[in-house]
Amino acid sequence: MVCEAALKRYRSGKTGVVIGLAWLFASAAAAQPNDTNMLRAEVGKALGPGAKKGATVVVVVVDGLTGQTLLTTPNADAAFIPASNMKLVTSATALDLYGPEARLTTTLAISGDDLVVIGGGDPGLGDPTLEAKAGRTPMSVFDEWEAALRRRGVGLITGDVVVVDAVFAGPTTHPTWGDANKLQWYGAPVAGVNFNDNCVDFTFLPSQKSGGMASVRVLPPAGGFVVNGKVKTTRDVKKHNPILDKRPSPSETGDSIYTVGGWVAREAGPYSKPVDDPRRFFGEVLKAALQERGIRVLGGVRVVETPIEGRPVASRDTPLLAVLRRVNTNSQNMMAEALAKLNGLSHQIDQGVPRDEARGSWASGHEAAVTFLRGIGIDTLPLAAADGSGLSRENRVSANLLAGLLTHMLRQHEHGEYFLDSLAVSGVRGSLRNRMKSLEGRVYGKTGTINGVSTLSGYVFAENGRVAVFSILHNDIKGGSSPYRAQQDAAVQAIAAWLEGHPTVELDAPSVPTEVGEAMRHVGLVGAAE
Repeated sequence: MVCEAALKRYRSGKTGVVIGLAWLFASAAAAQPNDTNMLRAEVGKALGPGAKKGATVVVVVVDGLTGQTLLTTPNADAAFIPASNMKLVTSATALDLYGPEARLTTTLAISGDDLVVIGGGDPGLGDPTLEAKAGRTPMSVFDEWEAALRRRGVGLITGDVVVVDAVFAGPTTHPTWGDANKLQWYGAPVAGVNFNDNCVDFTFLPSQKSGGMASVRVLPPAGGFVVNGKVKTTRDVKKHNPILDKRPSPSETGDSIYTVGGWVAREAGPYSKPVDDPRRFFGEVLKAALQERGIRVLGGVRVVETPIEGRPVASRDTPLLAVLRRVNTNSQNMMAEALAKLNGLSHQIDQGVPRDEARGSWASGHEAAVTFLRGIGIDTLPLAAADGSGLSRENRVSANLLAGLLTHMLRQHEHGEYFLDSLAVSGVRGSLRNRMKSLEGRVYGKTGTINGVSTLSGYVFAENGRVAVFSILHNDIKGGSSPYRAQQDAAVQAIAAWLEGHPTVELDAPSVPTEVGEAMRHVGLVGAAE
């Protein structure tokens, strides 16, 4: 029902775009400096080329200090495909439900003769980026767990490695994702147990001899997958062309199948390809790693979806805030899907479903997002949260919804500073690192790109203590997304210039909400407006 309503609003919104195009070409001649007519004219000038090429364009700008809308297009309530701007909804919902102190845990236990891995939905276990920040590698967890087993005198597992996923329900990949997406790292599956972003990483290394066999280094080194083919070494850089493919379905034994080939003139990689079943993958990697470290496992690997009691041996957890940063700064899809299902799990428990029966799903994740947004006074009719990352083309949001969410997180939410810190930053980090360098450190936002869609929503901070919330959504784009990104950047720069044309605001002034003042200080605007 919600999806049908959103799609209906989306289709009706297209006619609204035609009516509303006039604002894009409004003359700046009649506008007065610093008034909203000037803002409308300058933003329209930046986004006009996209509209002329047939793209559907919508933009909303809100004054972060007052919460008043400064600029809106007639179709601001229409449902658009958000691409990765969907992650804003997913991550804000997760932060609201779990709080900034939450940690997501994977537990190692012993039950009878079996070694049991109990998943808690943590998507950060073995993530190379997070592990590197902690001074570890993705394989470090197995060193820790081997040591923990030996401290308990365990040198032999006579039973199986049992992987328990009793937190998530449904398929591990969304049914609306394209088949091609499922073969790429950004379409990796998600489960209650995850490792290394649920991918195998390949690095190609040339040999000393031209024409000789190159080597392929894989991470993890072994467990639950098979690599076929061979790669040769060349000294001709023009022939450098390593090939890495994945078979769409696993082998009869459940192993993920990869094929390598081509020529390498220099080290190349790492390149990542997803696994088929994250749970079995982790179980097989754990078994292989323990045996390599001298702890024998006589049994096989089993995956179960019902709780198992066991004696805890060790655990590894990931802070929720670290996951939020990976989701919004780096646009990590699998982690966003884990958050969506964790949101659904929490929502089910809040609705009275017994803890041992509750399961996070994409459907319950949508319900969790609706409940959160309605609770902060946002109209959810345009919302269709098919998945958590925005990879699905069935997702829908409105620019007003995103702007309203961002405004609430800035001005009112008790954990708004953590939400802000999860975002990419212009000229500094993440998907905005190479964008808007003239506004380095002043734009905090989330990008979004899938075929036919380019989006950008976030905050722009001015040196004079002012801040604006914005959401710019392009649908129906033709060709590549680069021209539309440039238009979005130009629009944000126009907003920044408009803000700078206003008087300085004291951060401790009574008119400045406490949360906004904290955000200003967080982005480094201490002293500039005081």
